Amino acid sequence: MFDSMVIVIGMVGGFASIVSLLIDKANLGGKYIHAVYVFAVTILASTLVISVASNKSENAVLVAEIKAISSIEYGAAKILNNAKRSTDGEQRGFILASLALLERHKSEVPDSYEAAKQFSIASGILQNLQESGTDRLYQGWRLRDASEAMESLLLGLSANSGNEN
Repeated sequence: MFDSMVIVIGMVGGFASIVSLLIDKANLGGKYIHAVYVFAVTILASTLVISVASNKSENAVLVAEIKAISSIEYGAAKILNNAKRSTDGEQRGFILASLALLERHKSEVPDSYEAAKQFSIASGILQNLQESGTDRLYQGWRLRDASEAMESLLLGLSANSGNEN
């Protein structure tokens, strides 16, 4: 960043000196006018370079924030903090939201995604057994077990996030 500022200031200062020399050859003013002209052009160029450099640093900060928001740790922490799990439907929703997050990041955690997917299907997430009270009870237990397992997985993934929200 500093090197580019020096190069631009040097180039603009050199250009301003050449223009000042041409003005002197045309007898359009004194030495003070030339000095003011060179100084004004150099200040203008310096301000422009500093402005561009500060915009680049602000953009770098924004890019870092976007990467943090799109990270698996951030997503896991958000699901853990915002998903309810008190009913069978909420537990299904929590599991499906967790699977969606893992699928989005399956290039980073392929084994975890496959294991969670297989465990969720084996737990009956795609079934809705309402006919018998016993079936419904067992299904509730399986969903609670799957939900707790998914919670543990997400807690492990979000451990390094540092996000409390």
